[in-house]
Amino acid sequence: MLAAVLLPGALVTVGTPAVAVVGGTNVLYTLDADFDQGVLQDVNHNAPNNNQLQLDRRSVFFPYVNIANSGRGTMVRIDVDTGAIIGEWWSAPDGRFRNPSRTTVDRLGNTWLSNRDESQDYNGDGNPDGSVTRIGVVVGGTRVNADGSANSSGDFLAGPFAYNTCVDRNGDGLVATSRGLTDIRPWTNAGGVDNDGGVDTAADECLINYTRVPGTNTRTVAVDTNNDIWTGGADNEHQQVSGMTGATFGPVVNLGCGGYGGLIDQAGTLWSARFGNNLLRYVPSAGTGACLDTSHGDYGLGLDPNTNHVWHTTVDRGLVMELDPGGTVLNSYPHGNQFAQGVAVDRNHNVWVAHSILGPQTTVGHVRTDGTFVGNVPLPGGAGPTGVAVDSNGKIWVANLNTSNAMRIDPNAGPIGGGGFPVGAVDLTVDLGAGAFPYNYSDMTGSVLGEITAPVGTWSVVQDGGSAGQTWGTITWNTEPQGRVPPGTSITVEARVADTEAALAGQPFTPVGNGTLFSLTGRFIEARATLRASPSGTSPVLSDLRIKTAERTGVFSCQATALNLAGIIVARANPPDVPCVDDHANVANINLNAGILSVRANVLDARTDQTPDSLTGVPPAAGDSATATAQVDSTRVTATLVNIEIGVIRSTATARCVAGPTGLRPEFSGSSTIASLKINGVSITVGSAPLTIPLLIGSLSLNRTVTTGTSVTQQAVVLDTVLTDLVLGESKANVEGKPGTPTGNPCAVA
Repeated sequence: MLAAVLLPGALVTVGTPAVAVVGGTNVLYTLDADFDQGVLQDVNHNAPNNNQLQLDRRSVFFPYVNIANSGRGTMVRIDVDTGAIIGEWWSAPDGRFRNPSRTTVDRLGNTWLSNRDESQDYNGDGNPDGSVTRIGVVVGGTRVNADGSANSSGDFLAGPFAYNTCVDRNGDGLVATSRGLTDIRPWTNAGGVDNDGGVDTAADECLINYTRVPGTNTRTVAVDTNNDIWTGGADNEHQQVSGMTGATFGPVVNLGCGGYGGLIDQAGTLWSARFGNNLLRYVPSAGTGACLDTSHGDYGLGLDPNTNHVWHTTVDRGLVMELDPGGTVLNSYPHGNQFAQGVAVDRNHNVWVAHSILGPQTTVGHVRTDGTFVGNVPLPGGAGPTGVAVDSNGKIWVANLNTSNAMRIDPNAGPIGGGGFPVGAVDLTVDLGAGAFPYNYSDMTGSVLGEITAPVGTWSVVQDGGSAGQTWGTITWNTEPQGRVPPGTSITVEARVADTEAALAGQPFTPVGNGTLFSLTGRFIEARATLRASPSGTSPVLSDLRIKTAERTGVFSCQATALNLAGIIVARANPPDVPCVDDHANVANINLNAGILSVRANVLDARTDQTPDSLTGVPPAAGDSATATAQVDSTRVTATLVNIEIGVIRSTATARCVAGPTGLRPEFSGSSTIASLKINGVSITVGSAPLTIPLLIGSLSLNRTVTTGTSVTQQAVVLDTVLTDLVLGESKANVEGKPGTPTGNPCAVA
């Protein structure tokens, strides 16, 4: 089990929880242990506010560093605790231009990267375009072969998963994805089908989006609080990409600057650098922006999570600039070298500066946010540091282009430097393989997004309904007093379903109302609750959440009776009638007398059958039915002046769910047959047609069908006399409501 990432006042579980998938058709989540069965992102149930969820004081992020191997055209994901490389993926399909150089991590743990060599007109409209790619994340699961058999070196992952955003595109219930370094799955782009965007030909199912964007030679990728992406390129064109669909949207913004490294600050402002040129500061909410000249810096961008100040490096002036949120230069500080590229700021007031590929350099500069130069961190075996980022443990990662490796720096190690602070020292080196050349200086851990005060948090859980095609019907939340949504805050809940756990990530989320009936069908349901703070930082509280299937509003009833003489019952199936169940009763022969009638019958048989056998937890489907069947092989009835001989009689009554214009509805049918009939020795042809014959002692009704809006009763033979009644072959099928839905039926849900 991976440990929870714990920061003061913040908890997110990204490892394998005790229960990865919750079983049940009616499950309440309300206690700490219940919520821990799901994934907590920027929400917590910390004491004294246990058994409820509220937003963290600040965001946290996933325990990975995602490095663009620019020289190989791939990205690798590294576990920041162990240094293990989890996987390697192409940054673009075959035949397209790669050279990725920037990565960033969204709120769901996906990594976005940009391809700085892509600047082609892919659709013939005369406008060249760049590209970005999104790579999903899967935690947990078991390595298997294509047939699902266990194999620690298998090409596939089988659930249950602790967390998964990768998409099971071929619907085999497995996730095909990289095992680690150099295991790069094909992305053939056969016929150029993915040229204009898409991952149709990608064999790796963690490649979930490839999007063509207007910014050519794309570099800028930055995540906003809505989990959408801002992209920018060499032509200074910037546009958003949906974090939900992966499609571009909104206006193209071009103020003649920006398009290099980028970030979104706590106020939602886009900052986009431009090497040797001006810095873009753009406010999306106002649609206004400005180009800030090179006195503000011209390369790497970092964000101070404590002050929301932007730190901006200068390539060759030996300074890092501190800007306020409005873009004013507050200070400039030396960082220990003439050259610099990437910059990152941690929560402990440290600024880390990569000393660049120029030289080449072999150090990372360490400055305090008050300007104190602490010292340079040497990189043993590392040269050409281009990018730095803060990981989920507060350690610093640096990508070294010239030596194709990545290093982790412990900020509390090394000699004591300026201001009495440790300089920092490398405590782990990860070899990225020959030709990696990781030109990577953006937010490769997600720390820029993660260290911002959390205005948004989510809790999600996967529940197993136990059967394919399960119908889910309601999600209800905040039924307890501690649940609250103060003014300016919100709690929204969405759901998606699939018949395999692996297929969930490929389905869109659908918003659901609190306690409002919806109809989504699939064995697995994933529910996601999103909590949003007010502008002042007030958090809503999710006290409880219940996920239920759409239960049928009623049941079938059924009963079959071979013979009923004045209340004397012979061979009755399902005597309780409600609900219908599979039952069978038979009697070899009987001799009965009642009133003026004497009855002898042979081989009496009654059966009831329901499809499916149990309605519990099974969604309604066309063909669901209750059927009753009664049969008597031969019967002789005698009375004064009347002798009746009856051959084989058989009756059937059925209530069945059928498709209607507004969904499933019950339909009723009944039929019976009489093989032969003699009255006082005279043969009468009957068959299956209804017929009534008057007699001296009463009347004889044959093949009688009585249908109402909720039932059908089929009687093969009914002999009515003044003193005694005889019924042969009676079958009944009904629909009945439930206590809470008295007018309901088994073909409808609520």
